[in-house]
Amino acid sequence: MGTEIAVAITSDVFEEGSGVPASLQRLGAEVSVEPLPAGDYRIDGGVLVERKTVADLHGSLARGRLWSQIGRIRDAAVLPFLFIEGQDIDAGPRHPNAIRGCLLAIADLGVAVVRTRDPDDTALWLHRLALRQERRRLGLKTAERRVRRVPGVSVLAGIPGISDATAHALLERFGTVEQLLAAGPERWSEVDGIGPVRAHAQAAALRG
Repeated sequence: MGTEIAVAITSDVFEEGSGVPASLQRLGAEVSVEPLPAGDYRIDGGVLVERKTVADLHGSLARGRLWSQIGRIRDAAVLPFLFIEGQDIDAGPRHPNAIRGCLLAIADLGVAVVRTRDPDDTALWLHRLALRQERRRLGLKTAERRVRRVPGVSVLAGIPGISDATAHALLERFGTVEQLLAAGPERWSEVDGIGPVRAHAQAAALRG
C-alpha cells in the first residue's frame, strides 16, 4: 500500500499503547510522540483527531469529559475529527439513543465523526487524512511556483494597484507585457475581476 508521498503525524503520549502509532509506521508514516494539549493525533494543516474506542465513548460521556475534549479540538483545529473505534457502537452502558444523539450534536458543532473498526483501521484513516493534507500542501506550492514562473508577473506586480493575482490573470489572457500594452485597457476589462474603471487606472499606472 506504499505511496511516493511521505507523511508526518504527531501522536499524543497516551496513544503509544493503542497500537495505532505502530500501525502508522508500518504504513510508512513518520510518527512523532509528544504531549498534545488537545486531541490524540495532529496532522499539519490544522487537523486534530480525538480517538475514542466505543468503551471510551460510553465512559467519557457518562463522566462528563467528552464535551470538554470536543471543545478543545474544535477550538484548536481548522479541521477537527472524532474517530470512534470499535465494531458495535452500542457495546456500552449508555442508551443507543443517547450515543447517537451525542454524535449528531458533535457533528452539529463542526466536528467530523468517523467510525473505524480497530487500531489498524484507525491508522488507515489517519494515514489517508495525512496524505490528503500533504497533497494539498504540495498543490499550493506548485501553484505558487507556477505564478512566479509566468514571465512578466514580477514586472506588473511592481506597479501600484496591480496584485500578483491580477498580473497573472492579465498575462494568462494576453501572453506578454508588450501584448498586454498593445491590447489596451478596453480589452483588459474583459478579464474576470477587472472592470473598465480599474483597467484604465492600472493602464495609467503602468504607462506612468
